Amino acid sequence: MLQLKKENQFDTLHIKTPLSVFDKIDFNKFDRKVRLNSSTLEMDEEDLSNDIHWFKENGKGLNAFTIIPHQEMVDIQISGKILREDYYKGIGKDTIKRVIAEIENRGVAEITDASEFIIKSSVRRADNTFNVAVPNPVEEYYEAINLVASKAKLGKVSSYENDVNYTGIVLGKETKKIQKLTIYNKLDEAIAISKTPKFRGLNYGQSVEEEYGMKVEDFDAYFKNKLRVELRVNDYQKLRKFYTKRTSGLVFVEDLIFSKNNAILYQYNQMVNEMATKSAIDFLNLTLEERENSKRRDWRTFTAYFFCKQIIKELDGDEKKVLEKIEKLFYDFDEDGKKKKFTGTVKNQIVGYCAEYKEEKLKANRGELVTKNISKRYNEFHKSLEKLTDKV
Repeated sequence: MLQLKKENQFDTLHIKTPLSVFDKIDFNKFDRKVRLNSSTLEMDEEDLSNDIHWFKENGKGLNAFTIIPHQEMVDIQISGKILREDYYKGIGKDTIKRVIAEIENRGVAEITDASEFIIKSSVRRADNTFNVAVPNPVEEYYEAINLVASKAKLGKVSSYENDVNYTGIVLGKETKKIQKLTIYNKLDEAIAISKTPKFRGLNYGQSVEEEYGMKVEDFDAYFKNKLRVELRVNDYQKLRKFYTKRTSGLVFVEDLIFSKNNAILYQYNQMVNEMATKSAIDFLNLTLEERENSKRRDWRTFTAYFFCKQIIKELDGDEKKVLEKIEKLFYDFDEDGKKKKFTGTVKNQIVGYCAEYKEEKLKANRGELVTKNISKRYNEFHKSLEKLTDKV
């Protein structure tokens, strides 16, 4: 896996920490959950060892702090919002002491030793995050990724949309096999959040400072023309693979914040087939006349395009599904009993046709594309991901 030039950073961590790491716990700040008899609804006095206690959050970023006495563990969910004015830095090697200090500042407990917290807190889920600078408006990159990013074996490309533009892209989905990547812009998120009932009566600037802890002018200046790329990892095997060299056992906060692995770029390359993506870009870069000539250069090609066109429309331009259906319908076994396969040329043509279908659909809905240079925008984004590594 390629190594990062900078430190890894995380937006959210869900961890389990030994109770022994904490001291002077103020149980007055906790609610208590107990088991009730299902018939009488009275407290089950015989099972008090399984009580759990959870802290009522009194600030941003400490999303859960739940004591589980019978396990002698504390279940904690931390967001980068706990860093307040340093929110944009994320949780990492350089900010973990600030995270620990903020937990203590809530008055819920003291942490006996910061190094013990880092070494002994096992990770259940992590959102690995980078804010990637791009030279043009972010919506141009959503459009380029959606139109030409061709799915690899693990791939699934979907998008968030408002009435006019794409507002984000999701690669993959959240399963044990596939850990999803989300690409979006924090300014769009902040605008949407400021309009929710939670912030009724507050203007945009007040909402930003309340939600993220940053001064609005700092927040806007930092996140302008930045794509936030988040990798959600919620599987122990993937946590080990992405951030350690171990093949078994738990993964700890120490492993994550000191890891130099560029797991985001690695997972992106697992989800996006770069060769097929290049085919889509090459096809969309053709003039209209060149595209039509490529479809009609001989009778066989024209007939194939006619059949492909119907399937592409039926499957809404999803090239992975289109390829699977065409293979099932037209690629049987040969005389030797071997499964016939697509040639590279045929596969590239189909990928190009699917990209064209999505482009035409987008134009029909909107009237025109946001970006005039799809391939350039896509390549700028991919290069920005690669620039995070030591070797480009």
